[in-house]
Amino acid sequence: MNLDNVQHLLPESARLFVSLIGLPKALLLIQTWGGTTFPVSKNQTRSGHVRYEALAEVLGVEAADIITRHFGGEVLSIPLCKAAMLELRNRTIRSEFDAITRQHAANHAVTQLARQYHMTERNVWRLLKEVDNTDSQVVYQLGLFNVYDVCD
Repeated sequence: MNLDNVQHLLPESARLFVSLIGLPKALLLIQTWGGTTFPVSKNQTRSGHVRYEALAEVLGVEAADIITRHFGGEVLSIPLCKAAMLELRNRTIRSEFDAITRQHAANHAVTQLARQYHMTERNVWRLLKEVDNTDSQVVYQLGLFNVYDVCD
């Protein structure tokens, strides 16, 4: 899974994790504890050491040290990053559809993808009609709400 192309869909907290520990480690953090809170210890007590070890087991000692230094004593709310994950899934389905249809009919590809991703065929067809959600679309959409243009 590659979040590089969908970073514009990540919540601010996830972007902070990426800036601190890098994209691969941030993805591990999100996949492991996404949607939950994680009390980051200062690694000074017995229970704090247990939490630190859990963090280090998933992210590695270096990333756990960075998280501990930056957030020690706080309770992190780890985001699910649903929009980014959904966009990644949809891009993957479109890519796999292209690969399958090189050798098989489109109907065969859609049936296979629907089963693989636990979706209806109708939903697969629907998302095949969509385009990738890119950062440039976000900038364009924000430009639609230029307050100064409305006030003139």
